[in-house]
Amino acid sequence: MKRIRTIAYRYRLMTNILALVLLLGALAVTPAEAGDMEVEGGWDICSTGCINWNKQDGCVTCQHCCSDKAGRYECWELQSNACA
Repeated sequence: MKRIRTIAYRYRLMTNILALVLLLGALAVTPAEAGDMEVEGGWDICSTGCINWNKQDGCVTCQHCCSDKAGRYECWELQSNACA
């Protein structure tokens, strides 16, 4: 038991440095941008959400909003059953 403890303490600094290098390497990788995905109609980013909710019926009104790289932003109302 004492030998296991000795080996663990001996390599503790090396394993901590290795863990730090791995974490810094993960931070250095550039993530993909949300605007990289093109959707039909020239819009870059689209989302759908409930904008009117009540306790009896749940979601009553849904809205679908999209934006593009030029800065245009438009929203459309959808039927409540399309807000899945």
